[in-house]
Amino acid sequence: MIYISLSKHQIITIKPFFMKITLQNFLKIFQPTARKTKNGHFVNWSEEKVLLTIKQMDEVMEVKQCYLKTGYNIRCLADELNIPSYQLSALLNRKVGSNFNDYLNRYRVFYCKDLIQAGTVSNLNLKGLSAKCGFSNRNTFTTAFKKFMGRTPSEYAKNYKS
Repeated sequence: MIYISLSKHQIITIKPFFMKITLQNFLKIFQPTARKTKNGHFVNWSEEKVLLTIKQMDEVMEVKQCYLKTGYNIRCLADELNIPSYQLSALLNRKVGSNFNDYLNRYRVFYCKDLIQAGTVSNLNLKGLSAKCGFSNRNTFTTAFKKFMGRTPSEYAKNYKS
């Protein structure tokens, strides 16, 4: 048996063999229908709209490769998706579990990783590689690369060649 405490006086008992409920439906019970963002705006989306928007975000990033544009920001992506940037920010923070910069930099870093593995950037220095991947700053590039890959771009390139 699993016990979940909601407050001092509410306890739910779940009997796994007798009660068939999906985790997604279970979590819907506890989610408020409207959530207030920091600036006071409400975001009231169905789970279907959330999933559709996340899918559209990923498609925009993968197909159009907007992350390669230096200066690409949350407003640019929000305009592509035809939603307000504050709602996109709330969606990323609450549902994806990432802020916009991390979301964007993850695409850039994995693009860079693919370039290194393909051997197409062996003639570029770190500044050139960072610019090719959409970063405007070499230090930001190195920090992001290390965050997502566990090592610096130079270390990754050396280890990949070996």
